[in-house]
Amino acid sequence: MKRTLLDITNTLSRNLQRVVLKPYNLDDSNYFIFIAENWRFAEALIELPNRNPENRLTITINTQYISSADYLTEVKSKGLLIKFKKSNFAYNLDSNDYIEVIGDLENYA
Repeated sequence: MKRTLLDITNTLSRNLQRVVLKPYNLDDSNYFIFIAENWRFAEALIELPNRNPENRLTITINTQYISSADYLTEVKSKGLLIKFKKSNFAYNLDSNDYIEVIGDLENYA
């Protein structure tokens, strides 16, 4: 399918979505795993070259910005998993932490 310049411009100027993460698996030995249920990366932007998934997100934990070196992303059938590396945190994450993701996401539920 041929894309017009207007299609590409509309794709790049999407509104970023805000999603609050829920705990998924906090007992993993290497990661604190949280999920954005029924959310995934925006399909239209997947075809852009050289876009690392972590660079498409801004994550805050209790209003503190988190570096992309501190987490991994994984897309599952239930939603988007964010795996925070336990070795990079001096504290434990739990269900009381407010974790928000802002980025090129779309709801598919």
